[in-house]
Amino acid sequence: MATESFEIESTMEASAAFDRLIDLSMVDQWDEGVREPRLVAGTPGQVGARYEVTVTGFDGTPTTASYELTAVDAPFTFTMVGAHESFRADDTVTVHTTSTGCRVRYDAGLVLLGENPPLTEEQLDRQFAKIVAVPRAGLTRFLGP
Repeated sequence: MATESFEIESTMEASAAFDRLIDLSMVDQWDEGVREPRLVAGTPGQVGARYEVTVTGFDGTPTTASYELTAVDAPFTFTMVGAHESFRADDTVTVHTTSTGCRVRYDAGLVLLGENPPLTEEQLDRQFAKIVAVPRAGLTRFLGP
């Protein structure tokens, strides 16, 4: 599994940042790699809420993936799992209060599935850092002043 983590600082109050982040219907506003998020099951912000999103695969072809909230400890942390026939993504977002607003930690993991994945483990490790740079920049803007 490829993993990456990053932290960003925001002047936004921690609970407000958490509320914005757990609403996965807005994920396309901070991750340019995701389009058309839509709630398909469950209650927003609750374990079991499931969203379908359009993502672009390593081959450049758009495809639909499902993301589900699997753990929620509001207003501090949540975990979402992305599922597709060719990958599984495990992401955890944690929000901490600071003296100037909040700090958001994003822990992301990705494993390719199937008998003939398009990348080797080494290639995925290198590519994943580039993939995670997109939501990192987007979250900085999304939670900025």
